[in-house]
Amino acid sequence: MIIFWPDLLPADFLADGLSIQPQSNVIRTAMDAGPKKARRRYTARSVYFNGKQRFDEAELAVFEQFFHNVLADGVLRFFYKDPLSNQMDEFRFTDNYSAIEIGGMYEVTLPMERLS
Repeated sequence: MIIFWPDLLPADFLADGLSIQPQSNVIRTAMDAGPKKARRRYTARSVYFNGKQRFDEAELAVFEQFFHNVLADGVLRFFYKDPLSNQMDEFRFTDNYSAIEIGGMYEVTLPMERLS
């Protein structure tokens, strides 16, 4: 089953507070003599994103339903707009989200990883 980010929710992280952490995809092996040998671990590597979005109360309810019911508490993969390429790519949550109310809106932190 292919799952997409809900159309009823914003598709972009807020500009402030976005953190991007590419994961190492290299294995280094010590040799008996000479420098270490390096090779790629996988053909694809994951990149962790920790970003924020601002939702109103109705959007927060849509997001919570999506996270808990559609994504099985964040376990399943889904397609979302990559903040680096602006293209749709496959993501999943790495942890639970958190939300803070600010002036009637909710600032929601979304810890995700891109899987390609």
